[in-house]
Amino acid sequence: MNFAKVDAFVAGQEKRGFPSSDLTIVKDGEVVFHKRYGYANEEKTRETSDRDMYYLYSLSKVSTCVGALRAIERGLISLDDPVAKYIPAFADVKVRRQGGEPTPAETVMTVRHLFTMTGGLNYNLFSPSIRAARDAGITDTLSIASRIAEAPLDFEPGSSYQYSLCHDVLAAVVEVASGMRFADYQQKEIFDPLGMTDTTYHMNEEQKSRLVDLYRYNGATYTAEKWVGSNGYILGPDYDSGGAGLSSTGLSYARLAAALSNGGVSTDGYVLLKPETVELMQKNQLGDHALKVFGDGRFGGYGWGLCCRTHIRPDISLSPSSPGECGWDSAANAYFLADPRRKVGIVYLTHVLGCNMGYDRYHPVIRDLVYEGLEE
Repeated sequence: MNFAKVDAFVAGQEKRGFPSSDLTIVKDGEVVFHKRYGYANEEKTRETSDRDMYYLYSLSKVSTCVGALRAIERGLISLDDPVAKYIPAFADVKVRRQGGEPTPAETVMTVRHLFTMTGGLNYNLFSPSIRAARDAGITDTLSIASRIAEAPLDFEPGSSYQYSLCHDVLAAVVEVASGMRFADYQQKEIFDPLGMTDTTYHMNEEQKSRLVDLYRYNGATYTAEKWVGSNGYILGPDYDSGGAGLSSTGLSYARLAAALSNGGVSTDGYVLLKPETVELMQKNQLGDHALKVFGDGRFGGYGWGLCCRTHIRPDISLSPSSPGECGWDSAANAYFLADPRRKVGIVYLTHVLGCNMGYDRYHPVIRDLVYEGLEE
């Protein structure tokens, strides 16, 4: 193995507008490369370190899906259960109709629809019902999920794909089914057993002191400007956002990539997921229309499984990763990959909002150079 090329590329990310980066590569369940780049603060007085905390944003979806899959393995939920079985507010959802008033949905929304982003939900955290709940200080995970149900769906469940708050609702389903707060469930089922000591939905003060500065990308100058704000998807101290709520260090979250890419088992023997569950997780779940909606663009050659994107057409994607490689990326340009067939995992963290070039150009380069380095 020789990762000199990917090392050099990520080292150059600072010149491309990424002030800090953290790259971890795992093979056969073990870390084979880890390095930090740049500075953790705008003033460049704090060099990056292994203990730097990043908002994971949508990388959170990977662990949420894993937690929900564990609940399926234990018989707590089923893929084809109605969401309303756990969250009664979803029993009476309506669908927006073109040129008319919303009318009752004709298709029952199921847990599978939540996994696959085919529930008809959107990503509007400012809907009147959610805003009213926040104004009243009602921001626990289940209450927000119930408020999400009050807005009309954008399409019949299962009929299309739309990136949305589906995984936030999935977290609430797991919470009800397990009888535990979602953050506590994830801690017990995933974070503690895997030794993910710096992965959390709600940072303590010491972890907050290690948070890397957040930036917004300026496409006109290819630079990043400090963003004075926080993770807006965390609606309150009692809201565990399954879709975007986690914060972590690179090495901590890489433990999840290591277990997933190692067939669902950590190197010390913890069975995160059964082999048959890992196989199911990698299978595309989208029908023809939904797959076209999802794969039209940078996701050509990919489908959506039970853990975000899944690789289905190497001839189209031109990716060196195996069919079934899965993972996701984040609002701040982080990237997660788990390839159980090759037993390869990648966690790349950075903290820059609003840079589409990161997804379209830089992530594929990092991925391809990692696989190249594995062969040297």
